[in-house]
Amino acid sequence: MIASLAIGGVLLAGMVVATGYGAARLPGTARVPLHAGTPEYRIWLSKRAGLSAWLGGGAAAFALLAWLSLSRMAANWASSMRMTLLPAVMCVALAAEVAAIIMARQAVVDGTAATQLATAEAGRREAPDSQ
Repeated sequence: MIASLAIGGVLLAGMVVATGYGAARLPGTARVPLHAGTPEYRIWLSKRAGLSAWLGGGAAAFALLAWLSLSRMAANWASSMRMTLLPAVMCVALAAEVAAIIMARQAVVDGTAATQLATAEAGRREAPDSQ
């Protein structure tokens, strides 16, 4: 169980490093996406809010799953579930944060990716059904 917490902690530290990288390398006008499922439901936040949301979500997931894994509620779970749940969720959270930083950086390189997304969404709302 200690190994699971240690691996989860290392992955959380990786999220802190990724947030620091994003804060240092992305320009102040960059927009960071916050995924809410499919790409159509992606929300583009300011750099500070986006990076804070990803790190806060990762820290909350770590705290909740560490508490749950160590609690009496998990006493009847298979030991493999208790050992792998926290590292697996933290690995997904780290990968999602890194992907968001990559997308934000690519949007800066492309110039107006966030503006194009907003324009496309506005166009979908205004376009009449062709049926």
